[in-house]
Amino acid sequence: MSKKLAITVSGAVSLGSYEAGVMYEIVNAIRQHNESPDTLTEDRIVIDVLTGASAGGMTATILAQKLMFEADALEGAYFNSLYMPWVKDVNILDLLKERSGDSPTKSILSSKFIEDLSRRYLTSRYQSHADPPRTHHAAAADKIWLGLALSNLNGVDYKKDTWPAGEFVYTRFQDELKLLIENAASDDTMDVWEPLRNAAVSCGAFPFAFRAVEVVRHKFEYDSPDLISPILPTENFCYTDGGVFQNEPLGMAKDLVDKIDPEHVDTENRYYLFVSHGNKKSVASSELNADNADFLPFGGRLVAAIYNQAGFQDWIMAENVNNRIDLFNKRATELASILKEKADPAEFVTCLETAANLLLPILFKNAGGDASINAARDRLQKQFATEYNGLPSGVRNAWVDAILVLESAAEMGDHDEMRILAITSDESELAGSDLQAFCGFFDFKYRKHDYDVGRDKAQQFLLDSNCPLGKLNFFPEKIDDIDHSLDNLKLDAMDRSIREDVYGRLKDRFLEMLKEAGANQWEATAAFDFVIGPKLKQLLKL
Repeated sequence: MSKKLAITVSGAVSLGSYEAGVMYEIVNAIRQHNESPDTLTEDRIVIDVLTGASAGGMTATILAQKLMFEADALEGAYFNSLYMPWVKDVNILDLLKERSGDSPTKSILSSKFIEDLSRRYLTSRYQSHADPPRTHHAAAADKIWLGLALSNLNGVDYKKDTWPAGEFVYTRFQDELKLLIENAASDDTMDVWEPLRNAAVSCGAFPFAFRAVEVVRHKFEYDSPDLISPILPTENFCYTDGGVFQNEPLGMAKDLVDKIDPEHVDTENRYYLFVSHGNKKSVASSELNADNADFLPFGGRLVAAIYNQAGFQDWIMAENVNNRIDLFNKRATELASILKEKADPAEFVTCLETAANLLLPILFKNAGGDASINAARDRLQKQFATEYNGLPSGVRNAWVDAILVLESAAEMGDHDEMRILAITSDESELAGSDLQAFCGFFDFKYRKHDYDVGRDKAQQFLLDSNCPLGKLNFFPEKIDDIDHSLDNLKLDAMDRSIREDVYGRLKDRFLEMLKEAGANQWEATAAFDFVIGPKLKQLLKL
């Protein structure tokens, strides 16, 4: 069987350029590998899951469409459908230019610009063709699950019953959109991709920078038995940046993999790739204290705290589950070894059978009884086929029941190991990471630098002799020379004229916001000149 790859793209703001570079190389290498006559069927690699948060949500959505229906759009290192929106077509002055449909009281930057950009790369193909030509990418599976992390500002209510009476009601704001996209004409339509485009825009609607987005949801998407909010068949919810609550949706990728392989029988061929502009390291700081916690440093630290808290949880949970699974697998194989070594295991087998017969009905009491027990037995036989077939026939079933008791008691039946591969960078290697990663928007050369760093990181990953995906049959394309003087670029080292232009545009936006809030010209100007302006100059290092 082919190797399966589930990819998670994290939030990144302007550093979506870095992630675009990584993904171009990954997709291009897998295409070459799969098309090579030297690649065996079992060595092929297909992408069947894409999840993203914030900027990564737009990247994942564009990737899903192009992989399934528009393969040629992913060709060419410096004109593909990831490079163009993340490197060439976006810049801070366009983002600060107010357009028809923008409101200065709803966003600092132009949300209309992002809307137009998303339409150019996701839905324009349906405006020029009633039935656009379709080309399936060699790196794509026949079906791809797409998952977007969302932040539902309205919230949805759930409840848990409490003992001996009453209930605990909680409102969930972390939300998700999951959709299976098939290689079929019915999934290559405006009706499918316009809602996905809108959801991807909402996924990256960074608070205050971009306006909140209304997304149409459906009742069938909220199927938890604990749901108590009355959801209509179709209902609008208001969303902001999905990275607020879930900036690295590895857990969602695992959920989607479980839809593909619910019995966990193909775990040997399953890989998870995590793509992020930042590696996992400490972001602790002792600089902020009660005396210096003015609005600006306090706000910056608060944003960092929220986003980093949202980022680590899926990774840590995955590693915790992996550790528990490793221990379970170890115990299962140890028990198999004991049974194989015993000259006469009959008495031992009887003890195992007696214990299992007593415990399994209790453990599966609320999980379907005998039918579920038999299904779980079948799953473990497939999962541990080597160990199962290596045991004498008279002890196999007792061994399966014994490890089923261990698995069920630890509530591990719904879990399997996640082999997480990662292509990450360090802030010191990137040009656009300052100012909460907005600085990449200040200049094309910063975004181009970070895109090429992403390409370089991906090529190093793929060419490493120890790469878990194996040796790929591909020839990496040449990367433009990287200007390392831009590594770890700080705001005060950037072109002052660009920062002054940004200041001027932001001043205009803030004055409009103050007037919309009811201030007259004099009041708005005074508020900006004496309060907002100095803080803004401090922020922009002017």
